[in-house]
Order: sequence, then structure tokens, then C-alpha cells
Amino acid sequence: MKNRIYQRARALARAAALAGCVTSCSSANEGSVQAPSAGASGAASAGANEGPGGSAPIAGAPVVSPRGGASNAGSGGSPGSGGSASSGGSISSGGGNSAGGVSTSAGAAGAGPSASAGAAGIAGAGTAGAENLPALNVYIAGDSTVSEYTLDPKNPKSQAGWGQMLGANYGSKVKVLNKAVGGRTARRFIQEGSLSAILKLIQAGDYLLVQFGTNDSNTTAKYTLDGVEYPYFADAQTDFKTNLRQYIDGALEKKAIPILVTPPPRNSAYCKGPRSLGNYGQAMLELGKADNVAVVDLGLKTHAHLSAICPKPANGSEETFFKVNADQSIDGTHFQENGARTMAAFVADGVDEAKLGLSAYRKR
Repeated sequence: MKNRIYQRARALARAAALAGCVTSCSSANEGSVQAPSAGASGAASAGANEGPGGSAPIAGAPVVSPRGGASNAGSGGSPGSGGSASSGGSISSGGGNSAGGVSTSAGAAGAGPSASAGAAGIAGAGTAGAENLPALNVYIAGDSTVSEYTLDPKNPKSQAGWGQMLGANYGSKVKVLNKAVGGRTARRFIQEGSLSAILKLIQAGDYLLVQFGTNDSNTTAKYTLDGVEYPYFADAQTDFKTNLRQYIDGALEKKAIPILVTPPPRNSAYCKGPRSLGNYGQAMLELGKADNVAVVDLGLKTHAHLSAICPKPANGSEETFFKVNADQSIDGTHFQENGARTMAAFVADGVDEAKLGLSAYRKR
């Protein structure tokens, strides 16, 4: 009985927050989010095993439909594969995850009727229309596959995250604030205050993209925070979903628009290989459907791309998607500049397919 009362209260609170957004969604200036304190040490051994696994011009800001779907107001140092440590601190999965139950539908899971509301208003935007759109911010929460890295102009195969490449897909009215941190799980990102730092700044009409799962799948690694040791692992169907709901609820309370992004697979996906981390992607799809929140299925898109590359790259000189380590081995988890740019475009494609207001800002 108490559980039903809680669920009812939660639903009413979410509906109230969203209702307010319909009349007040607008972006505002913000500052930078402080990096999490150095109190968390990753005393973790990471497993090296890989699991299978032109829109018409729009007047006004994007608004949120009831329960999180977006519509438009207006007319018209992680050990990767093989155990080699890479920069960024992300820990690769040693969990051997299966891809059972993974949705095979292409692109984004639109999360119910409200996610497609206002689709007619954003189909086919031109540059002139985009100039009339209000400015907005896109925040990103995630791990080392998303993070910012210093690109070496002499080495195009050095590490990059898709988050640092996302802004190139959008016009000048979109400011991407990539707050991803290497080695983080959905829970650790919350514990260290990184989510609350974003929520202090995010404004009505802004977006929050959330991608985790790479480190949440690790069944052996642990980290220490304030003297307490925690496992990286979070069961995809239980704790992982519970942690992600804090991102969804936090964004909605600020009248912002949350988007879940499924984690990309490891390099085992080459040449019709299995889709690793598929169970975490499936959990996100299920959560998006349950909470009527858009899901960009980056994992599915990236797997399809890599699966079609056959034979797979045999060495670092042939590799053009994943990061190439100093010893010329191919990293199993992280990406180089070309791979990160490709995935950023996949994310923007997924936003288009989900018919979110952000799509109107995309460069065509």
C-alpha cells in the first residue's frame, strides 16, 4: 500500500514539474560544473574480458510534453581489452554480459506518444529557421567513452569521447557541456556530486543526455569513497535502473529534458561479433518506455556499424574506430577521433528519430 502511495505521489510530482515547463521552458546562462572532488580513489582491478553481447522554423523554446517526451512550441585509466591501461580512468567490463532481449529496432526508442509530439513542427529545418531559435544547453553525464580528451594533431588515433564531438552536429545556439568523467558508474557519478552539480545549473528547456553501463557491468572492480568501498557492478534490471531514475527525475524537476543513451559495444562487435553491454542498453530501453523518456540506442547503431566491417582490423595501423594504444594494440573499449565523431553523429541521428525539439538545431 505504501509503495502504491509513493508511486502515485512520484507520478503527480513529475506531472506537475512537466506541466510547469509548458509555459516556462527557456534557457539561461550558466557557469562551469566543478569537477568531482578527489576523494574517490579507484582502487580497482578491471577485467579485460569482453561480454557478448530541416525542420520548419520554430518560434519559441522546445517544451516538454507530459512525462518527459519533447515537443515543440511554435508553428511549422581503464584497462581495456588485453589489460592495457589507457588515459581517462574508465574501467572496462569484465562481466561477460549477454545481449539477450536487446531491441532490434533501429535508431532511437522514442518512449511513447509524447516523444513524437510536435514532429510536424521539426521536420526539415533550414539554417534561416535555426537562427530564430532560442539558445539552449545540452549537458552530458557519462563515463570515459563520452569524456573530453586533448586531441593530438599528430596522432588522429589518440583517445576521444563522443561527447566532445557532439557540438559539431549542431548550430551555434546549442552549447554542449560535457560533464562525463572517466571510470564512473551511474551510482558513483551521483555519489561524487557530479549529477547535483549539473542540476544546480540546468535550466528549463535544456537537455540532459545520460550514458552509463560500461563500468556498471564490471563484476570485480571496486572503488573507495569517504572510506567506504563500493562495487562498480550494478545489476542492469534493478540497481542500474534505480540509479538512472535519479537523472530522469532530477532533470524533470528542473523542467529539463532527459535523454538516455545506450552504451556502445566493445571491439568484439567487428565482423558480425556479439553486442557487449546489450543488457544495459535493453534496461535503458525498458526504463525509457516505462517513464516515457526518449532513448537514443547508440549501442545498437554502433554495433551495426562495426558488425558490417569485415574482416576486422588486424592491428593498429588498420584500426580507424577504436583507440590505438602506444604499443599499437587496439583498445577494446575506448575510441579514437574518427570513432568518436561517428558515434556523435549517431547520437544526433537518434535525437532526430525521437523527434525531439533539439533536432531543429542540427546542422543540415
